[in-house]
Amino acid sequence: MIIRKEIKDDNELYLYFNGKLIYKRWLNLGYSKVFDKFAYGKDTFISITEDENGKVMRQRKIFINGEFCDSKQDFWNKYVAEIDYESGKHFGKNLDAFNDAITAEGPGFPGDCVIEIIGTEKLVKIFGKDDFDFIIDLLRKAEFVDLIVEKLEV
Repeated sequence: MIIRKEIKDDNELYLYFNGKLIYKRWLNLGYSKVFDKFAYGKDTFISITEDENGKVMRQRKIFINGEFCDSKQDFWNKYVAEIDYESGKHFGKNLDAFNDAITAEGPGFPGDCVIEIIGTEKLVKIFGKDDFDFIIDLLRKAEFVDLIVEKLEV
């Protein structure tokens, strides 16, 4: 298995699997396209990596696009749709509940995962800068989360 990564042209990431293009991401825009779902992971909602011993590890991928959120409730609904059903149905859908989920493994705990958040400019408008920064800081500090977040234009 050979995986090759290239960054070309206007800051575009290309991912090849055994010489075949399977994924492209426009890094400046945060958009991506999957060319081969089987090779990349089912609908890209699974991150496939190898540990130092060559063992294949799979992590759930939680993807939230803030461009499709018009309210805090929309954001929390998208988050809950991506986590374990049982945990999600008891999640309070607010900052306090999210803090409990991440810091104390309360309802809404995502487990080992990759969380990708794009459309951050709109989310800052919805939550306010302080609350959005709180969410991102919680996720950055969580050892069980690999966070991918779109950079805000300043």
